[in-house]
Amino acid sequence: MKKLLNLLASTTLVVSAGGSVVACTNVMEAKDKTFETGDKWTGNGNISNEIITKKQNSIKKQISKSLLTDDTSKKTLTYGKIDPKDRSSLANKEILKVNKEFVFSPYADMGIVEDTAEYLMKDKGKSQGTRDEAEKSLNGKNIIYNDLGEIAGNKNVITENSEITLGFMQNAADTGDLVPMWNAGPSKGDGKGILAKEGEETEYAKWFNDRYRDWTKKSSKNKIASHNNGGNLNPENVRISFGPFANSLWHSAWENNKTPEELAQVIKAVGDKYGTKKFDFYFASPYLTRQGSYLDSQILLASALKILIESDSSYDFQLSLVMSTKDGVALHPGFGDAGNNNLNLLGDEIYPLYNFTKYLGMNFRLNLVTQALTVPNDAHTDKDWELKVIQDGAEQSAINWNKINEVTNGDNKGTPFTKQRIKITPWIGRRAEAAAYNFTPKDAAQLRTWAVKEGFGGLGMFYISRDVPSHYEDNGLEGPAQADRNALDQNIRSGSGFKQFTYAEALNGKLSENEIPEEIRDKDEIISKLKAIDYKKDIQENKALDQLENGGSWEGPSWEGGGGISNPGPGAGNGGGEAILPPTGQGKSLYTKWSDANPNRKSSITKKAKANKSTYFSPYLDAGLYEGNNMQNITSSVNGLDHLTLAFVQQVNNHSNHLDLSIAGTATGDEAYDWWESSQLWDKILKPIADKNQFENIKVAYGGATTGGFTEKNPWTLANKLNENNPAKAKADLKEALIGYQDSLVKLAAKKGKKVNMPKAIDFDIEGHAQELDEDNRLLAATIAEMKKEDKAWDFSLTLPVLPSGLTSVGYRVMNIFVEEFKKAGLSEKDLPVVNLMLMDYGDPIYVQAIKDGLTNFDLARQAVNATKNNLATSIEKNYGKVSIGNQGLYKLIGATPMIGVNDTVWGVFTEEDAKELYNWSHTVGLGYIGMWSMNDDRGLDVHSKKPVNKSLLTHGLAYLEEYDFARAFAGDWTKSLKNPKPEHKIIRRK
Repeated sequence: MKKLLNLLASTTLVVSAGGSVVACTNVMEAKDKTFETGDKWTGNGNISNEIITKKQNSIKKQISKSLLTDDTSKKTLTYGKIDPKDRSSLANKEILKVNKEFVFSPYADMGIVEDTAEYLMKDKGKSQGTRDEAEKSLNGKNIIYNDLGEIAGNKNVITENSEITLGFMQNAADTGDLVPMWNAGPSKGDGKGILAKEGEETEYAKWFNDRYRDWTKKSSKNKIASHNNGGNLNPENVRISFGPFANSLWHSAWENNKTPEELAQVIKAVGDKYGTKKFDFYFASPYLTRQGSYLDSQILLASALKILIESDSSYDFQLSLVMSTKDGVALHPGFGDAGNNNLNLLGDEIYPLYNFTKYLGMNFRLNLVTQALTVPNDAHTDKDWELKVIQDGAEQSAINWNKINEVTNGDNKGTPFTKQRIKITPWIGRRAEAAAYNFTPKDAAQLRTWAVKEGFGGLGMFYISRDVPSHYEDNGLEGPAQADRNALDQNIRSGSGFKQFTYAEALNGKLSENEIPEEIRDKDEIISKLKAIDYKKDIQENKALDQLENGGSWEGPSWEGGGGISNPGPGAGNGGGEAILPPTGQGKSLYTKWSDANPNRKSSITKKAKANKSTYFSPYLDAGLYEGNNMQNITSSVNGLDHLTLAFVQQVNNHSNHLDLSIAGTATGDEAYDWWESSQLWDKILKPIADKNQFENIKVAYGGATTGGFTEKNPWTLANKLNENNPAKAKADLKEALIGYQDSLVKLAAKKGKKVNMPKAIDFDIEGHAQELDEDNRLLAATIAEMKKEDKAWDFSLTLPVLPSGLTSVGYRVMNIFVEEFKKAGLSEKDLPVVNLMLMDYGDPIYVQAIKDGLTNFDLARQAVNATKNNLATSIEKNYGKVSIGNQGLYKLIGATPMIGVNDTVWGVFTEEDAKELYNWSHTVGLGYIGMWSMNDDRGLDVHSKKPVNKSLLTHGLAYLEEYDFARAFAGDWTKSLKNPKPEHKIIRRK
């Protein structure tokens, strides 16, 4: 259910003449009190085989888990048996080619201005058409900051043993889809971003790609005439950097439910586009945290990189982490001692290193970025504190990485081996906001001498564009409060009086410590002798462009930065800028206005129907996620929420030789599972329910969209496979496994000091190809029929995809198998499992037509329920001879589970008004229960930033709603704000 994968967005529907949406609407609207039977109700339509067999990929970490030990270089990757030993197939291999040459690798930012003239045009809001006038007005002081084609031609700067780390590849900020784009620029809706073909690129992609083509001689049409030595950048010497702040590509991939294979293909495509196999993955807050989706996305990325390494050993990956103290990338001193491998000893800043090492072994480089060293209070008395901290931190980081590898992969490589894979990247000059940090050219020369002697692999620097002279304007304070008041953007100034590229030549070995000149400190001398820029005179008071292009504007990427005068491109130095807010409204993944989300409504629903005691609300909670699952917070915010559906239990991923069940198929028995079971499953989910004495109200859900593609993750399919010629043994094994998992929850509670009764509600979500496996589904039906026969307390439900016209033909067949087996077991109609309908993802054409016809999403839901009532009645009549339970009894055997907010097929938007209307109708007709997909995403704003974001696993996309409003609607807790939601969540957009 987690994704129906837009099944019906590209579905071929085969329907009878009376089965069209319009015809069914006319039939259904007046039929709440009656039902029909007959062959026309044996399933309307079917989903094409192409879509059914398409791999469904909603729980990515289970694929990543299998990839850990699966050597993808030896076979075509498929789901199957893997080595149960939890150690990477790369653990003790030496694939990364580490040369003895000491590498210099300065960072550059794709979006930073190329020269001072461009900075002036940007500041004045003028186009490149004013370049000649801009250059003339600068009187020969046009500094080239970021023309990498020109800079690469300077062999004193970019030496033979140099590469350029070019940032920052992120996800386009104007879409919720996975679209790579430099500096989170807008993709303008093309869905390709920078990967579009030349000539087909949208505005920002073309701007960036033209720049790169100019730098690498792939095009000369946009070259700047005054830059007379351009086009020298060799793509093979470029390392593309992903990260570090907003719109991380790997986290966006996780939000889009991409598999490791799919993310690997995107990374490969980026490399192919720019002619390199070198990549840097720069982690900064919040992406380096070990919590929630950020942790999951780390694993997704590591898995993708493993696939690429095993497919092509020439890939060269680098992990960049911020080092802030002498402890380096800090590791708890007790980790690994006396067998103590508890993952709780690993802090946030080192967790990406743990995940990379776990999946890749030591087949990657570690880059230590020192841009945020903690400034000591006595910095004014210890002028060399920066170098000492960097050296101590680098040494300790090498020790820590070696220990992580030894504990994780059982291989002590030793610190000399480890150091060869470590680079150190200082922030050169003064930090504007913390100017007590002053990394001088002499520090740079000393750092190189020391690093070469100690056997480290290389040095970087932030940024090549900052290696220019600028006057340091002291604010007069000391210690952490000291700052540089120079108004120039800090990405094009060093805060020091040295000629351009002095830092680069010290770090690349061209300048020794003794050859470093004395710093010029006088402002006038810096400007006259070093040709430095005076912001006030050269930029602010420069009037040369004021009368040009009154209607013109800067055509470069100016969506980031601050104050309207900063460089394009966020840069690592200013916190990454602010991402563009995604577009809102119909056909999008974000709605900020009530009226846009409810196009066929004029007012809110405020009158609540009388509650029906037999109709309860049990929302799905994706227990495989680490966020949106705090049941203590949820139940204290929503009155009357006393049931929960725990999703999804599946066969574990690390073996298939016997039935072994867990949430999301996570391998049990290792340190990671023990931590998750204690801190997540128990503390955040089960304990709050147990504390309220509602443990028996937990419904355990099996299946889901993932098992539609990986069918052997369903225990009934695996049981049949393991007992191919022994159906009695298959049934016994499956029964034991199902009851055993319920009992494991009771045992977990007992281990935590809670005595609870076993929950006896189980849901089976059968989707995709799993619906076609008749014999497997018959085994499941016969097994639970036997369980029901033995103990009537068992409460089973069967969750199926549905259309407004009812069950599809294959869905009807699945349901009918269960009715048949329950009848064979001698069970009554009342004992049948509830048919729970996935009221979601009907396909955009259906939703668009419904809007045109004046219908709401509730109208479609009611049609689907009433059509399914007829499907169920027909099946009962065929198997039992007649429908004895009547209309009301049929409703009691149906559940209604919508996907809240924006659906995967984005024109389908199930709003809070639909939810309130479904609550009223369900309680009036007496449905078995109401579900909801999902509790995790019952909020309209980002769980961390509290800003409007596209629909994701943790947000429903309706920004105007309060957190948990859907749960309140279905639980009958209709607050004032739910009865009358605010008309709009207003967004303040940057211009």
